[in-house]
Amino acid sequence: MKGRLPVLPLFLLYCVWTSASGSAAGSAPRTPHHIPACGAPVSARDLQEPPDIEVWKLPVDAGGERELILSVHRDGPRFCYRYVWNGGVQTIAPAIRVHRGEHFALRIVNDITTQSKGERVASTTLPKCIPAAMPMTEGSLNQYVGYLNHPLDDRYMKTKPIDTNIHLHGFEGPADQENIFLSTLSTPMHACEYHITIPRSQPPGTYFYHPHVHGASFQQVAFGLSGAWIVEPDTEQIPRSAEHLILLRYRMPPRFDNPYAPDETAIGNAAAAHEGALRFERPVAYAPFDPPPWPVTYPTKAGDVSLDASGCDGMASESFISVNGSDTPASLDVPVGATQLMRIVNATSDSPKLLKLSDSHGRAVQLRVVARDGIPVSGDAEHPLAQYIPMASLLISPSARADILLTATPGQTLTLSSGHFCEGKDAFYQMHHDLLRIRAVASAGAHAFAVSSSPVHTTDTSAARLVAFARAHSSRIRRRAITFTEYQLPKLGKIPQRDAYFITDTTNPNFREHPFWPEYRTGGTVPSNADIVVKAGSIEEWYLIN
Repeated sequence: MKGRLPVLPLFLLYCVWTSASGSAAGSAPRTPHHIPACGAPVSARDLQEPPDIEVWKLPVDAGGERELILSVHRDGPRFCYRYVWNGGVQTIAPAIRVHRGEHFALRIVNDITTQSKGERVASTTLPKCIPAAMPMTEGSLNQYVGYLNHPLDDRYMKTKPIDTNIHLHGFEGPADQENIFLSTLSTPMHACEYHITIPRSQPPGTYFYHPHVHGASFQQVAFGLSGAWIVEPDTEQIPRSAEHLILLRYRMPPRFDNPYAPDETAIGNAAAAHEGALRFERPVAYAPFDPPPWPVTYPTKAGDVSLDASGCDGMASESFISVNGSDTPASLDVPVGATQLMRIVNATSDSPKLLKLSDSHGRAVQLRVVARDGIPVSGDAEHPLAQYIPMASLLISPSARADILLTATPGQTLTLSSGHFCEGKDAFYQMHHDLLRIRAVASAGAHAFAVSSSPVHTTDTSAARLVAFARAHSSRIRRRAITFTEYQLPKLGKIPQRDAYFITDTTNPNFREHPFWPEYRTGGTVPSNADIVVKAGSIEEWYLIN
């Protein structure tokens, strides 16, 4: 348990190659030129920005739609998207750029274990994808004592990361257009075609795409399968050359950042034994929106290892982070005096980061945050860069995004870093790491483009106004308590000891913790057993309890 990045079995390197045919008689056969399916891991420290794919320039498929085909490959432990762009095969996940109101087709092809036919056939011949049945294992439904002595119904799902699909994280259109339950293995073609229309109401900004197949998305995202999609504003706000996409990913091959982290195995074993020995008692009375503190039943000491008593510094080592695949600190040169838009995406599976900006003397430099998770802080979709929130630091969780304006002065070098913060007693020990060095350089071909942007306080943002409305009209707002819990469950027969995580609507005093196990009506593609159903157009206030 020293490192939390999931450890996957190393398969034989999957390669594609070209070989000469029709060699002259008697000549020695050529040695095939092997090309890794996902390309060589990037180690250069210059920032390697991904290719931009503008969907309005995509080729038209047999159905008359602009179509992008992404095939998913596995290369040892790594995953990647392969696609054809600018006349060649690319293996770096593209930045997919769209306009509001635009329509396109997105085909995901599963080539993880074998070369499928899905990327070579006409779009009109692709069968319709359906969801995959949830895998069942013997003794898969077991009950434990859960939060506040309520029942915990656990189902163990043993899966291999061989299925895949795609989710446009932050998409505000109909959920069935990018259905997260579809399975590429549900058809002989091993391919799913998504027909996407970007709503006119979609805020311009930075978004995230990644696989969402049940039971495999964690490994696939952790080992590289993700990218950014960008909604362009109706009117250009900043030149494309002044935009920079920064994806924080785990370094490949993985290397852990703290060689002195203790081995937590004893703590995990003690926790699992404790959980397995608990017996049901009367559930604890609680107020949904002001519950008692989490009962400290997790062992805090085992062997010679003790969890931090303050509950602040985790002990687990995590994998080094890369920036767009480059080792850190990566380097980026920007023109002196020209405003730059930094689109930052946390593309890790499990690593929140506290971002800070400093100058060459170590002095803090203010972050000018113009958007969070794709949403402009100004609330103005026509002028998304018009306002920014000045911040000394920015906590960015996995899948989160932040758009930041930056202007470098002559001779200035700025460093974007991730800093130490309190994550929790059984969490990563968040060490300081420099991520990106930004150097101001004179550039004859660049003009000092300036963006007119003014600071705004958080109380004056559209988000704050929505909160104020909710406070003033509390009778019209439905409140829910959503509780996140984690357990170390014991080994039981063929079911291994493991971490288990649950999300539960604890507003109901008779709640039961359980994993979501989708069920479908005959021919249906949307689960019929949703845990929470909300009414379109309504406002709900959710209290998140960790």
